[in-house]
Amino acid sequence: MKEEFLLNCLNHNKVLGLWPRQSGKSTTVSAYCVARCSIEPTAIMIIAPTQTQSSELFMKIKTFVESNETLTSHLSKSTQTEMIWQNGSRIKALPSGPEGKTIKGFTADIVIIEEAGLMKDEIVNAVIMPMLASKKDKGQVIKIGTPLTRNHFYRSCFDDPSYNVVRITYRDCIKENQYTEAFIEDQRQQLTDIEFLTEYEAQFVDEIMSFFPSKLINECLFDYPLIELN
Repeated sequence: MKEEFLLNCLNHNKVLGLWPRQSGKSTTVSAYCVARCSIEPTAIMIIAPTQTQSSELFMKIKTFVESNETLTSHLSKSTQTEMIWQNGSRIKALPSGPEGKTIKGFTADIVIIEEAGLMKDEIVNAVIMPMLASKKDKGQVIKIGTPLTRNHFYRSCFDDPSYNVVRITYRDCIKENQYTEAFIEDQRQQLTDIEFLTEYEAQFVDEIMSFFPSKLINECLFDYPLIELN
């Protein structure tokens, strides 16, 4: 399953990953980001609704790099939200915030939208996608997350054939020894049917079945400033 996602990232400009929690998503995306930055100068922006969410993925990449002396030797800068290679490659973790004001003005070769199911349509369309405008047909967008409401993430899955979709469920994770049968059965008992379908089957649930409407979920997203320790 990880190999399929990596191949899609290497060969397509629009990739979407529907992943259960703790299924190896961060490790797979980290490997791809490091490979791209090592091969050629590449600007990668990791964007999520909040700084905490984008930094979570960034820290996995940072740990991946700093656990290897050869990779570390090629860095010229490494902070809590940014990593710069000596060849000019750059990875930066950003929060979109409620309106996308904090990310306006950036450009990128690759944009990774983390927790895409929570990202507002207007931010994706009016702020994030324009980051790739100058790259013409070479810019890449990777949307990853757990399916939630029927926003841009849903439409990219089912209505936009330009996206290459990789869906992973708990069954794939069991085969890869990410989960055990016992863990899944326990989760099946602990969660509601809707929660289990969303979290482990990677299925979009109709809005009418959701306890909290998407509008309320979006209004409850807040971001807080991150203090960098250099």
